[in-house]
Amino acid sequence: MNKITIDTRMIEASGIGTVTQHILQYVITQSPDIFFYLLGVPAILQKYPFFVLPNVQCISCDIPIYSVKEQLILLRKIPSDTNLLWIPHYNIPLLYTGKMLVTIHDVFHLAMPQFVKRIDKKIYAKIVFNTVASKAEAVVVDSCFTKKELISHTNIFPQKVKVVYCGVDEYWKKPLHDVEPIQQAPYILYVGNVKPHKNLPMLIKAFIKLHHDIPHHLVIVGKKEGFITGDKLVFKLAKQYADRIQFTGYISNEQLKNYYHYADLLVFPSLYEGFGLPPLEAMAAGCSRILCSDIPVLKEVYGNSVQYFDHTSEENLVNKMRQILQQAPSKIDRKFIDKYDWDDTGKKYLDIMKTILSSK
Repeated sequence: MNKITIDTRMIEASGIGTVTQHILQYVITQSPDIFFYLLGVPAILQKYPFFVLPNVQCISCDIPIYSVKEQLILLRKIPSDTNLLWIPHYNIPLLYTGKMLVTIHDVFHLAMPQFVKRIDKKIYAKIVFNTVASKAEAVVVDSCFTKKELISHTNIFPQKVKVVYCGVDEYWKKPLHDVEPIQQAPYILYVGNVKPHKNLPMLIKAFIKLHHDIPHHLVIVGKKEGFITGDKLVFKLAKQYADRIQFTGYISNEQLKNYYHYADLLVFPSLYEGFGLPPLEAMAAGCSRILCSDIPVLKEVYGNSVQYFDHTSEENLVNKMRQILQQAPSKIDRKFIDKYDWDDTGKKYLDIMKTILSSK
């Protein structure tokens, strides 16, 4: 029996966690002939249905990511009879010599160094990305854009890089029944990690310029603490309009679905993404008005199903928000949403894993 070891430490870490959860669920349930070692925290993993299956063994591992301890200890945690190691992020054990599959969601640290303040993080990223490029049997990326970026910034052979799009969970598609909106006033919604490359300062400044002309609030779903640390000046701006700009902090999926469903507009202003899931989840949950930055990856993923603004122009964002809020909501294209299916994503991952396992 082949044995695959999977690093699950980031299973609840935002977008990376979403991908990890769905891939684990598919590959484990569809592969009774493969044994899976899961490196992670048992108390977290036991929440997932696949945890109790007979072809699964959890190996306790809560080592912090990006740490020296990670490189020293993680290697020893990997069972010696492992036939394939899957790392769902780029933080691989550098000295591992067995077969390895790595998922890289973006190459932000290499492509956007102006947003990486610490020199040690830049050096670490460069070393690890290039080690992935040389050691991994295959690298999965979420988009053609990320494939081009990875090839551009590392020495990886292009044939190693496999594009596998993310999916949208059926949960977001299920209609809300007799559920009142959490936010009573009309609102514009932002969902995502609160980091500099997410371009949230531009959105807040644009909203402040627009707020006299509209009744809407701006609801920001993301860790408020990260935003304060990342841009104190803009937080001060937002604080001046605290009656109209709200930070939710961490919320449950039930609350997020409510915010998605009742939003008059979702704005996704990122400067850099590997895929960008929130607009897809929002559409599935019933939000028909989506405004995205015009960066290549979002155009690749969303095509004509959303509207775009110039990511370099605050004025263009103001004008586009005003125009969209004056338009009637459009019909949601369910066929477009259904193109992004987690089972299809899982099948492609499993095919890649089996190809590696069968190779000499």
